[in-house]
Amino acid sequence: MLYRFDGFEIDTGKFELRRNGGVVAIEPLVFDFICFLAENAGRVVSKEEIVDTVWKGRLVSETTISSCVKSARKALGDSGDHQKYIRTVRGRGFEFLAQLNDHSEKAEQQHNSGNAAQVSDEIADQNSGFTGLGDSTGNVPKVAITDKPPGQGALPPTDVPVIAVLPFNNLSVGVDEYFADGLTEDIIANLARFSELRVVSRVSMFQFKGGSIDLSVVRERLKAGYVVEGSVRRAAGRVRISAQLIDAENGVHLWAETYDRDMEDIFAVQDEVTRMIAAALGVKIQTVAQLRAMRKSPAELDAYDCVLRARRYTAVLSEELHAEARDLLEQAVARDPDYAEAHALLANVYLAEHRFDANHLPDSIDRALAMAQKATRLDPQNAYARCWLGIVHFFRLENDKFLAEIERALSLNPNDPETLADIGHYLAFMGEFDRGYELSMHARQLCPIHPGWYYFSAVRYHYNRRDYEAMLADIEKVAMPHFYWTQMLSAAALGQLDRQSEAEQCLQRAYALHPNLSPKAELTKWNAAPADLEHLLEGLKKAGLSE
Repeated sequence: MLYRFDGFEIDTGKFELRRNGGVVAIEPLVFDFICFLAENAGRVVSKEEIVDTVWKGRLVSETTISSCVKSARKALGDSGDHQKYIRTVRGRGFEFLAQLNDHSEKAEQQHNSGNAAQVSDEIADQNSGFTGLGDSTGNVPKVAITDKPPGQGALPPTDVPVIAVLPFNNLSVGVDEYFADGLTEDIIANLARFSELRVVSRVSMFQFKGGSIDLSVVRERLKAGYVVEGSVRRAAGRVRISAQLIDAENGVHLWAETYDRDMEDIFAVQDEVTRMIAAALGVKIQTVAQLRAMRKSPAELDAYDCVLRARRYTAVLSEELHAEARDLLEQAVARDPDYAEAHALLANVYLAEHRFDANHLPDSIDRALAMAQKATRLDPQNAYARCWLGIVHFFRLENDKFLAEIERALSLNPNDPETLADIGHYLAFMGEFDRGYELSMHARQLCPIHPGWYYFSAVRYHYNRRDYEAMLADIEKVAMPHFYWTQMLSAAALGQLDRQSEAEQCLQRAYALHPNLSPKAELTKWNAAPADLEHLLEGLKKAGLSE
């Protein structure tokens, strides 16, 4: 095999690295390392892969690997500061950046086999097992499911948004491209954590680096309904990162934001900004998809559309929308029995029959458990499914199982504001006030336009701290006056403030909204810790509670 780039030749047959025709002196292991990178040009290879291939799986130290990398860079005229050919990807591995000459044997073989054409059509994360299909209409495309990758469960359904993240433009003066490239890669990786999105792989996207972009070309070649583009500028100890989301069908800008940060810790800045962008994009794309689903007639709905419509319930928790959501989700799992997200959301809706006595049918908590367990079997890596399996355990008063599942959910997708807010909500209700408040606050930061229920953890946090005025301010932000929990909690705070008349009115409104309400039974059902339960009952008794 012969690889050519920038005057270099890697000749695997003669075991030679040549530069402008002259042989470069190089150690065998260093040569093997460069060969392995060249064979995998365009993707990040992990240290484990390198050890398995170059050192044949032998135990080697980090110092040995670092020394090999340093020698390889020296042989190529590269360095750690100016990573022209060998890029270090923090916490992941290394990437070979050289553009291999079209006349190299590798390029010819790829061309002959058709692999080069396939690269531009790879859809989703490199490990997702998806390839794109569809036409050039710009509509949210169909996605074909190939073999499932090892360790993953059922893949999402066919009608999901496909998003392409273009390489961010480096607008900095005298600064290497690695920061902009790393930002692009991290956004792709973070978006790929959202189970309801398909993300075009970085291999496919970096072919567009450095040139003018025609959205129609991106849409037709990559089958992407949405495109992200952005820029990075670093100067005087600060970084400005701009990003925007575009509908690839019509060129309409759906979202744009600019982030300005100090560069005290460049990697912390990159992590923070990529999480913010990924969360905002994930929420925005799902919102746009939901609006499209709402325009469809019932006869046109598929399983994915049913899920999008059903999500309206989780924002407002109305009993009318609950009945509609339950019907839609039962249709969704009947139409697509392998759709993990639909089963997880149906667990949420079934559990609402137990949590809020909404449209109650027999065995609600058992049905919720069955749906949540099936969702995690179908897709063990689905953060939302893990989250709702944990919440079912919460209402079964199985706190150890609840805590185990929510930790798995947080590790799978720490960028999904709804998962963070759900977990924060229930942690606060079980007495983990500080952590619950922190997670929900982070969810609000990730999703500035969020449902009011995101503030319930703040309500519980401030009540526990005896800051009843702050709690009442949080209740106003919840903005759900027709929800019995809002009135019940308001009554407790007002009772503690000796605002007797207002407290009694809130308690009476709670009973009007939930005629069979027993505050003590409700708090017990919601897993309140003993001291917290007594504290809330104390406020409610001051409000006029007789039991």
